Amino acid sequence: MDESKHYLGIPRLLIPWHPLVDAEACIGCGVCVKACKHGVYAESDGKAVVANPYECEVFCQSCQFQCEVGAISFPKKEALKATIKELRKQYPPR
Repeated sequence: MDESKHYLGIPRLLIPWHPLVDAEACIGCGVCVKACKHGVYAESDGKAVVANPYECEVFCQSCQFQCEVGAISFPKKEALKATIKELRKQYPPR
């Protein structure tokens, strides 16, 4: 992870937005691994794993919509918006 990465001036490492893979539901098709242009996923033991969570673009969910078995989930957007609002107090716009 590039520690200089920011989202709206907030260090990306402080923003809890990345996919979660349900290992039981994952069928190992690799669609998410191929579809993610940011290298968030890798394959391990025939299943997708989140190898680089903070490379995920904040609010992107394209991989979730491509997963035919529904094995990918994300945090609730409302909760993330509240977190970002709080972080903006520490990292105001420039």
